[in-house]
Amino acid sequence: MKDYTAEINAAVDELGRIAYEESRRICPVRTGRLKRSITKYDLFDRAKAQASVIIGTDVPYARAVELGVGKRRPRHFLGGGAELAARMAPVVFTIYLRGDGNG
Repeated sequence: MKDYTAEINAAVDELGRIAYEESRRICPVRTGRLKRSITKYDLFDRAKAQASVIIGTDVPYARAVELGVGKRRPRHFLGGGAELAARMAPVVFTIYLRGDGNG
């Protein structure tokens, strides 16, 4: 049986890239600080041979923008990126597991 670890990890990385780019694309911009602060962290657990990706920001007001506060409506820029990646996951995994990906 073939070991698909590399293909799965490459697909996870691609989905992280999709989430990151979409989060930046839909991020509301007033000064640009929030958009510039969005970061993609690639993590790899060697013991488990498992990749994961975290998309986030360290700007203090990011949570208020994402979830809304008071009368301001939620903007879900991080959640929107994650939702797009989740919708794309079946296609991305199929591409990488068939060997058609760039990974």
